[in-house]
Amino acid sequence: MNKKIRRQTIGGITALAVLGSLAIQPAHAAYVAPVNGSYIMRLVSPLPGATNTINLTADAKGNWDQFYGKGLNAFAMYADIKGDVSLTYKYTNAAGTAITNATVYLVVNKRASCSKTTFSTTMSTNYPGTNRPNTSAIVRDWCGDQPQMGAGETAIIGRTDSFGKATFTMKNWNIAGEQYPAALNKLNQYSKGIACGDDTMCLQTTLAPSMQAHPSDTAERGEDKDLLFLHFVNPKLTALVSSQKVKAGTSKSIRFKLTNLSGALVKGTTVTFESFGEGGDVEEWSELSDATGNVTTTVKAPKGTLGLQVIRAKIYGANKGTDAKIYWIK
Repeated sequence: MNKKIRRQTIGGITALAVLGSLAIQPAHAAYVAPVNGSYIMRLVSPLPGATNTINLTADAKGNWDQFYGKGLNAFAMYADIKGDVSLTYKYTNAAGTAITNATVYLVVNKRASCSKTTFSTTMSTNYPGTNRPNTSAIVRDWCGDQPQMGAGETAIIGRTDSFGKATFTMKNWNIAGEQYPAALNKLNQYSKGIACGDDTMCLQTTLAPSMQAHPSDTAERGEDKDLLFLHFVNPKLTALVSSQKVKAGTSKSIRFKLTNLSGALVKGTTVTFESFGEGGDVEEWSELSDATGNVTTTVKAPKGTLGLQVIRAKIYGANKGTDAKIYWIK
């Protein structure tokens, strides 16, 4: 990658969700090269690849890979905001023999990651804190100057099948996510020098499979695993007509379409509208996307109006929007 991804450590624990932040190492800490783990845990669905993944493994080498087994892989992927997540991992011993019919875990919002993602799950969980409404809720990881509430991560409990595979499911409940990515294998741009947990441009959860619900640093150094940074993004917002000429003295409906990462239409999402330049204000300031994934607003201009009007549509809570241009003419 041409963009270096750095990580922050807090009190000797890797804060794995801090994209673009400065690496902070305790003064007394020295790098300890990782060794082969006793267990191997790989993500098999969705299978990481060149087209759907940003590989961050190189960023870990010689830095925060020391907190895991030597076979650490680190990936970033995208997921739809408010969408369902299903992840399947394969658990084996160091020799590659499947660990079958065993209780295993997926750690969500890993401790010290500052992950501000929230979820619900129908699976059993292990959470030692006291700040969640029910046993199905997965709350954010509080860190820094925020109260830990006795915990900073939730472990979803799974069981391996006869092939050593376990599937974990959950649903995201954040209101707004990151901007829609330019490509599934390209990392979004985030605020320079700001940790992901404090950056309104960034929304991710740090996910780590483990043989323990809340592994200690020592235990985690014995696990070769695929570490996943799952970024949640808003739907793609597209103007059906991006630029057009309209006769002044008339009105014009401007339509935008919402689609998710798989290209499916997205209904029930709030979109807000702004207007800049010539012409009157938008008649609809916000609208829910309909069953066809569309939202519409209307603008008009008095006779004699000449010039450019920009109508900007934004997913509610998003930092950036999509523009449609109208050139008012005689």
